[in-house]
Amino acid sequence: MTAFEPQISTMRHVTLPLVAATVTLLAGCEQRAPSVYVLEGEQQVVLTGSASPAQVQQGEKVVLHVERRITGTWKQISRDELKPGQCWVYRPPQQVEAEVAQSLQWVVDPERSVEFHSDYQMDQTRGATMLRKGKITLIPVSPVKCEEGRSVEGAPIEIEVS
Repeated sequence: MTAFEPQISTMRHVTLPLVAATVTLLAGCEQRAPSVYVLEGEQQVVLTGSASPAQVQQGEKVVLHVERRITGTWKQISRDELKPGQCWVYRPPQQVEAEVAQSLQWVVDPERSVEFHSDYQMDQTRGATMLRKGKITLIPVSPVKCEEGRSVEGAPIEIEVS
C-alpha cells in the first residue's frame, strides 16, 4: 500500500454519499413546462414622435424619433396551458421603449414626398430625406403585439420644407 491509497479511499467514501444525495434530490424534483406570458385584455399603446430638425431645405435629411409606451396585463402561465394558436411571449413587452422609429411603418402626406433611409441605425432612429417643398406630415404606425390586425397611430409629425 502506498501513501496515496488511503486518501483515494477516503475520497470515494465522501464522494459516493454526495452523488447519491444529489441524484435523490433531482429525482424528487417536479418537471415543469416553461412559463410564458399571455395577454389579458386590450393594451394601451401610445406613440410619441418628433423630427430633428423640423424645418429643412428640399433634399435635406431629418432624423425621426418615436417613443412607444405600452400598458397591458400579461398573465404568466405554463406552456402546457396554452390554447392552440394563442399568442404568447417569454417576457411581457417593455412598458417604455425610448426609441422605435426604425421598426415602425409611416403614413406620409403628401405621398412620395419622403425617401426613408434603409440603413440600420444602432440607436433605432429613422433617417428620411425630404423630396418636396411645403408642409410634410408623417404619422408613425405600430402593430400591437398579440392583437392580430390591430395597429396604432401616433400624433402627426409636421416638417416644413423650403
